[in-house]
Amino acid sequence: MTSSELNMISSELNTINARAHFPSLNSGYIYADNAGGSQVPREVMSCIFDYLTNTNVQLGADYSISIQATRRVMAEGPAKAVQLFNAESPDEIVFGSSSTMNLENLARSLEDDIQPGDEFIITGEHEGQT
Repeated sequence: MTSSELNMISSELNTINARAHFPSLNSGYIYADNAGGSQVPREVMSCIFDYLTNTNVQLGADYSISIQATRRVMAEGPAKAVQLFNAESPDEIVFGSSSTMNLENLARSLEDDIQPGDEFIITGEHEGQT
């Protein structure tokens, strides 16, 4: 496929097809309150349902379901994230309970290294970024 063909494909979004992956949109409501309330596609729901139904156990134990769950969380999950974000490795990706908590952890880790005159560029759409 040529680069112009790829550009044409990527610039044309079939919104009907895209919306079909988000069952919550069938309610007629728009869920735009915050990232914590972000809606997920059916495929994500299916993966979460499968994990909770079949492998929601203690990670790191030596029984078979725990071994499978640990592999899914510690190896397969990061590998999928590498593909999703086109990262070089899982080391470039941070998993956390929320973007706000990730940003807080980053800020705290930099706290001792900030010097007078250092500049930070942030956006102001969320109180967690101030």
